[in-house]
Amino acid sequence: MIIPETYLRKNSHRDLIDELLSLDTAEDRLSYLMERQPLHAPLAVEMRVDSRKVPGCLSGLWLEGTCVGGACAFSAHSESSLVQGVVSFLCDLYSDRSPEEIIAIGDLIARAVNLDGLLSVTRKRATSSTLTFILYTATQQLPPQQIAS
Repeated sequence: MIIPETYLRKNSHRDLIDELLSLDTAEDRLSYLMERQPLHAPLAVEMRVDSRKVPGCLSGLWLEGTCVGGACAFSAHSESSLVQGVVSFLCDLYSDRSPEEIIAIGDLIARAVNLDGLLSVTRKRATSSTLTFILYTATQQLPPQQIAS
């Protein structure tokens, strides 16, 4: 699957995808995701409250999203280093984008890099929940008439 160039306009987004796709095996890709997780700004301890906790995840997962000045930013914390690595990757890929761009991208990038192919069924829930949260956060920034179209 090819990712449209318009979704890779920022070097940081392109670099993340290129680095992941340059690795040959699923094990190498999972290692990369876990190794880079400390590079992602973690969700502050005081933000890890029940209202931000993702229901149904076996390991605790908390998500935060904000959109200010036309750009969204996402943060996460998980008790699992694997989940933290995967959701941090998603947060970094979707941060610094407008709500409209996030909605247009949808799950395209996650499918293009085959994140689900790297994960067990229970870990896929974290990926799906994170993408749903990111898309919901972006959708909430749009006027009602734009959401309906």
